[in-house]
Amino acid sequence: MNSSGSEVAGGGSEAAPATGASALSIEARAAKRAQTCQHYRLAAILFAGGGLGAILPDALHDPPQPAAIYLLPLLAMVSGAVCWALSTRLSRRWLHATAIVATLEVALTVGFADGIFATYYTFVAIFVAYVFTSRGAIALHLALVCLITFAPVVYDPGDARQALLQALIVAPTVLLAGGAVAFLRERLAASEVRYRDLSERDPLTGVGNYRMLSLRVPRELARHVRFDRPMAIIVIDLDDFKRVNDSYGHQRGDAVLQEVGRTLTEGVRAHDIVVRQGGDEFAVVAPETDVAAADELGRRLADAVGTITAGETPIGASTGNAHFPGDAATLEGLLAVADARLRDAKGRKPTRYLRETGEVAIQPVEGEGS
Repeated sequence: MNSSGSEVAGGGSEAAPATGASALSIEARAAKRAQTCQHYRLAAILFAGGGLGAILPDALHDPPQPAAIYLLPLLAMVSGAVCWALSTRLSRRWLHATAIVATLEVALTVGFADGIFATYYTFVAIFVAYVFTSRGAIALHLALVCLITFAPVVYDPGDARQALLQALIVAPTVLLAGGAVAFLRERLAASEVRYRDLSERDPLTGVGNYRMLSLRVPRELARHVRFDRPMAIIVIDLDDFKRVNDSYGHQRGDAVLQEVGRTLTEGVRAHDIVVRQGGDEFAVVAPETDVAAADELGRRLADAVGTITAGETPIGASTGNAHFPGDAATLEGLLAVADARLRDAKGRKPTRYLRETGEVAIQPVEGEGS
């Protein structure tokens, strides 16, 4: 990252980065809260499903179970109702307590109803492997479940052999189920991150693409409205880029675009957004940046791109800036203003390359670059 770019873009206010980080943190917490709510509701479904699933086996048990045994399915369903009712209020740390309660309720059912309900430990294993991302936390919960599967060996010595055989089957099943779910969850999360990154990246230059621009800028605008902060979009267009392709070939043209992408990325702050809109046009989104800082940043980026050459010919660039909230309040509006200023800047260029003669003539550039 170029320190000069950071200084320029950050000129609006020293407190701006902290404000932006705070806003992003708020959005991240909101997403985490929604996910936590879903996890509690998953627990509620598992509690209720386990309780309902236990009723018929209890009813068909031979010899018949005492009526009090139905308090165990009722307890599971009550636990599910509590999880659902408090899903929007409980913090994430209580998910650990939820898993422990589920383990203990299964142990009670195994102890007072029938050992067949030890299969319910698998549900606990699946839950903890899906909900928790820490491998250490998952391992501790699975270890607790496996330890409790051996409890009947201690409290029912008369049937210790059968209880031991059952535990030796259930414990590995719990470990395998938990491990498989954790592995698949991690692979799925990694795939989602890779897919999201690929879908928002220009494959040639490695910077963002228009999809990234269209997804992130509306969120940035909403954040800047909430905190009453300025923002800028700088559109950069290479001057007469078609000449590079015509004179040196498309491979050299692609290499120039890649170098432009690297130069722009190195010239801005880490949280600025660099995208290639298409062809030889790029854009930089500079959060927390006022008008003066954006104008200076645009000049610096144009100068930096100007150091790139194709053969012995330097690559020129023109820029156009748009500022929020002064110019527009939407991505489309900001891009329209920036494009208009870009065309104006290109029209004021004093020279252009004449393809027919290979000479430089003093005349204005007409319209946009190729």
